Amino acid sequence: MKFQPTLILVALCILSTFSASVTEAKQCFEKQNAREATLLNKKFNKLNKNSPCKTGETACIEGQVAQCDQGKFVLTPCGPTTKCFALPLVNSPGTIVTCDKSKDAANRIKLARQCRGKTG
Repeated sequence: MKFQPTLILVALCILSTFSASVTEAKQCFEKQNAREATLLNKKFNKLNKNSPCKTGETACIEGQVAQCDQGKFVLTPCGPTTKCFALPLVNSPGTIVTCDKSKDAANRIKLARQCRGKTG
């Protein structure tokens, strides 16, 4: 019976450490999202409207949103003062292809690289 409080204390310490690690991992998905968005934007810079693609694929070509339809990209222009970018999601792992202002897109990627994270 004397060992129960000690065991409970040890168990709580272990759970606390595990919880902190899980929280840190949750917060840092943004950093990985920024890496993925940066790689996608580099890939997109090498594409043109005649590049081969798979149906359903989305990319940015010449500042426009490019959707692949039956092996060919169909380009849709962005609104005034915006162009197409791959951007990091901020609330979950992944990226999104969307239109944004160049300065805002660069800032979103920069902030995600800082791994400021969102929790729960």
